Amino acid sequence: MIRLALCACAAVLALSAARGAGAGRNPRPTSVWVLDGPEAQPMRDGLQRLGIAFSDLKSLDGAPPEGCRVLVLSGTRPPVKEADKETIRRFVEGGGAVLAVGGGARCLIDLGLFDAGAYTMTGTTLHNTSLDGCHRLTFGYPAGVPDLLRATDGPFMEVGPRATSIIRAGGPYSLAAIQRLGKGYLLSIGADPQGGRLFTDVDKFRPVSGKAQKTDGLLANAIAFLLDPRGNLIPDPGFEDALPYWEVTARGGARSERLKNGAAEGKVCLKLACPGAKATAEARPARPVVIERGETYTFRCQYKATAPWKVSWQFVKAPGRNETFESGPVVDVPASEEWRRFDGTLIAPSDVAYVRPVLSVQGTGELLLDAVTLSLDGESGQP
Repeated sequence: MIRLALCACAAVLALSAARGAGAGRNPRPTSVWVLDGPEAQPMRDGLQRLGIAFSDLKSLDGAPPEGCRVLVLSGTRPPVKEADKETIRRFVEGGGAVLAVGGGARCLIDLGLFDAGAYTMTGTTLHNTSLDGCHRLTFGYPAGVPDLLRATDGPFMEVGPRATSIIRAGGPYSLAAIQRLGKGYLLSIGADPQGGRLFTDVDKFRPVSGKAQKTDGLLANAIAFLLDPRGNLIPDPGFEDALPYWEVTARGGARSERLKNGAAEGKVCLKLACPGAKATAEARPARPVVIERGETYTFRCQYKATAPWKVSWQFVKAPGRNETFESGPVVDVPASEEWRRFDGTLIAPSDVAYVRPVLSVQGTGELLLDAVTLSLDGESGQP
């Protein structure tokens, strides 16, 4: 089901990364807490490199500290006991979030909190990945996260129906998946975007940082998302670095270009131009967008068009190499000589975790697009 409305409104907010002020072991209360344990130091180092403020936590006895919004479980064996299971559950159901990385991801699965099966290879390994879908977690990685390091015995996950895969490692296995639990989120990453020890022999290793692997951004994106799950899920096609995230199809003499002046909000907007009756042009995210089943989303964009155009939705039931699409609602949008905002509401079907908006124009006319966003509705998500 989708409800749509048009209005000439002020600009919508662009994506902004959520980061803490300062970095490292901040003596003041912080939103991000890192549970100590074997090989947790690379996580601390990664957060410090990114300028994300965090505090250390020795144990989960009782409950996470007051003010904690993101609890980070990392390293080979986080000190989490079976008795801590209900502590974590209550924390997340109440609106908190857990980022479980490497051995932390295995910990959540072993506790029965994360809906996935686990397969753990021995040793440390590097994996070139692909994306099951576009998500805030993947901003900066249009095709897949390069050489993602498994350094702390993290699992390859076969996700169940309550979880959704974002990053795939090949075959049925996911290396990053998300699950809603009450008002909060569990985000499991089987590898180590912050880096760690890469063994070159049985007893020889070298330290490898997330900066060197170019995967620090995945960690930054994860924290930003968990602090603000209502942010935009798709890069705007007018952003300078967003073009790889978008596919443009032009037929019958149609063409597309990125205009570097005249945009509604940013410096660049996307132009689709059709010269005649048989011409069609359409733009869509290159990968389906990862959403939550049954939740409500707001879709917005700024547009200027000399002809009517359409917003169509594709529902993806099985992402990956043999992914299948089902057609969703199609909405006709009137032409406008001036920049105008398009607002729509998407209620995701209960069995759909990946969607793709398709923006198209046909016949003689031009369509300019800017400030395209898809975000969780304000009434959904954690407080």
